[in-house]
Amino acid sequence: MIKASSLPLSVGAAFLALATLAWAISEHIDDWKIAGPFGGTATALAVDPHDGGTVLAGGMESLLFRSVDSGANWSLVSLPKRNLSEVTAILIDPADSKHYFVGMIAAEGGGLFESRDEGSTWTTVKDIQNFGVRALAAAASKPSRFVAGTLRGVMLSDDSGKSWKRISDLENLEMVGITAVAIDPKDPSIIYAGTTHLPWKTVDGGKTWTSIHTGMIDDSDVFSIYVDPSSPSDVLASACSGIYSSSDHGDLWHKLLGIPNTSRRTHVVRGDPSNPGTIYAGTTTGLFKTLNHGATWKTLTNSQVNALAFDPSRAGRLYLAFEYEGLGKSNNSAEQIDLADNGFVDRAVSSVTVSGQKLLAVETQEGETSGLFVSTNRGESWSQMRNLRGLDGVHLKSIAGVTSEDRILIAATPHQMYKSIDAGITWKAIPIRLIVNPPAQPVKTVRSGPVRSRASGQRSVPRSRSSRPLKPRVITRDVSPSEISGLYTIKSGTKEIIFAATDLGLLRTADLAEQWTLADLPGSIAVTALYAAPNSDGYLVARGAGGLYVSKDFGDHWAELPFPLPPADINDVAIPPDHTAPLLVATRVGLYSSPDGGAKWYANLGGMPASTVSAVIYQSAQPTAYAVEYGRLYQTKDAGVSWSEIPSAFPSLRIRQLWIPDGASGRIYGITSDLGILFRN
Repeated sequence: MIKASSLPLSVGAAFLALATLAWAISEHIDDWKIAGPFGGTATALAVDPHDGGTVLAGGMESLLFRSVDSGANWSLVSLPKRNLSEVTAILIDPADSKHYFVGMIAAEGGGLFESRDEGSTWTTVKDIQNFGVRALAAAASKPSRFVAGTLRGVMLSDDSGKSWKRISDLENLEMVGITAVAIDPKDPSIIYAGTTHLPWKTVDGGKTWTSIHTGMIDDSDVFSIYVDPSSPSDVLASACSGIYSSSDHGDLWHKLLGIPNTSRRTHVVRGDPSNPGTIYAGTTTGLFKTLNHGATWKTLTNSQVNALAFDPSRAGRLYLAFEYEGLGKSNNSAEQIDLADNGFVDRAVSSVTVSGQKLLAVETQEGETSGLFVSTNRGESWSQMRNLRGLDGVHLKSIAGVTSEDRILIAATPHQMYKSIDAGITWKAIPIRLIVNPPAQPVKTVRSGPVRSRASGQRSVPRSRSSRPLKPRVITRDVSPSEISGLYTIKSGTKEIIFAATDLGLLRTADLAEQWTLADLPGSIAVTALYAAPNSDGYLVARGAGGLYVSKDFGDHWAELPFPLPPADINDVAIPPDHTAPLLVATRVGLYSSPDGGAKWYANLGGMPASTVSAVIYQSAQPTAYAVEYGRLYQTKDAGVSWSEIPSAFPSLRIRQLWIPDGASGRIYGITSDLGILFRN
């Protein structure tokens, strides 16, 4: 058992609702701080063989973290490339604790990266450039020997990583796609390699290789190989078809039974170095442990395990890399596992909202899972809301709340809306009831004939005709968008309007999603994003399939906003608070500025590179704006005439949106696609 020790991305106006909170204000811009939500997918682990308190952990988005206090706290280590998708292997030089190797893989290529100063600076290992590295190993009896398993074969270094050579036959198609490597702890000439098919072994340092698969099910993807340091003839291998054990250096394998069939995809298998006969298996459905070499197994956690590492300085201490829960740690041989991910984060935040005095964030991971997180301290820390009734198996994408009532929340997947009236504890799927403009109603005419006097019986003057319209009946129809891109809360005086950007157009509700109206955008096109002025004066810009559209009355009326680039090139829009400063548009090819509301546009602004700008935002108190270009933060204090970079130790952050909660000076938040939510003062 593991024990735990919208605001829409493109809208700035809704953040004004946080003005009632006491936001810190500072003239000095500090560096970014990681606020969370902590956790996410951890993919690789390595423990310093000389200092068990130092641990390295990798993530999906080319992220590397380090802990120097046995996993209590983690800090981000900058890597040279952020365009690779996954850290797959980590190696700490057994002869030099400051010497790191990190293997990464991407859809095309990957590579091996080296640091000799604890991650402060990195170089690309040219001999393995663009190879895609899945596994690393060091020889216990020959500290200068390293082995790397790559998509192009087995690579070996005998000089502590200064040079590498291929020791597998590239023409042997069975010896490519290496997924696991291990070196005999007593004889460095014996090297094991697992492939996407079967395991292989060399006993002469790579001159010749032999397929060692007797006893294995054919076509067994090998995920990990473990050689017992006290008895090197005993070898374990985890494969797609199960866990295998060998007592003769892998010449003959026996399948270990006992783990449920649903857990047969075992990512990692390790023997306990302090308890012979004890084996740990990290699978897609949890961590398992056997004390009798596989005769019986015990389930320790139900969370998917991607990596496992032992502390060599303390018996019983091990670290775990989970698929969604981040990092785990145990001091008693995994009998109790605690989350240990304070500072570690590999999460994409897709939506943030204000709910009363709280902040809520939706985190998504490649559309496969999502989480709802809450912060009660201005976003400095986040905790996950668990056991949410009505959201089992639901992958949220966006959320919208209101500041006046923290119990009402509206959330959406790409296809369905949900509503909570108890602060997110329970949820119910709700229909989208669109108000249809009713046809002209007939006017009911009331006719009165002559009125006869009761007293005289004479007719009086006829009563004049009168007309009164019938009360129009509201007609609605339920609609089902194929794509709900985002929810947006806009404050309008004492009211709060919620907008939904959908493939049907821009929807709007003023009664907390009971009924919706369709914005009258030219062409009734699909809308993918909405932007608002930081002073919430009704000025809105919508991004649709046909371009940009502007409204100056909270969406009652819309007009086209000319822009020289197609909608697909637009990343963000910043509306000036008093409309005297220029309108700013962040694009894939730079930042654009219009001083006249869109009539004319100017590019190549002073100090801003002509490359991808992912986010831009205005402050409300002065003509100061911020923009993000390839993870670098820029600032202007003259309404966009000139820009200067604000230095950061992390220049490659994937910030997809900027957020200034009260619209004025003070704390800046960065919404990222991998590091959750950042902030800097």
